[in-house]
Amino acid sequence: MAEFKLARRRGADAMRKRQTFKDLVMLAAERSGLRAELFVVGPEPGRFLRTSRATAAWALDRTPHARRVFEESFGSLDVSVAQFTERHAGHVRVTDLCDVLPPMVAAALVR
Repeated sequence: MAEFKLARRRGADAMRKRQTFKDLVMLAAERSGLRAELFVVGPEPGRFLRTSRATAAWALDRTPHARRVFEESFGSLDVSVAQFTERHAGHVRVTDLCDVLPPMVAAALVR
């Protein structure tokens, strides 16, 4: 099972960060037994997921369905994005497409 995030990042990009976190939550909550992978473009999304002190409550405040899934699967929303990524989403592989695509293709994605 895979989710691709091909949006280019510019500045703070709060909505894109929220969307990336929501996708990570949904993949982490999936119990189908399939390998879960989140594909992103550039290092910023992965860095956000690994280091952000923003809470899950903030990241999911505009997606009620994802909030319900989070609470049912993982409990309190009072956990940082980084803590969630480490504790609950460690099995979800986050791959920067720039690291796996040919350099010319990767360069076109980040322009």
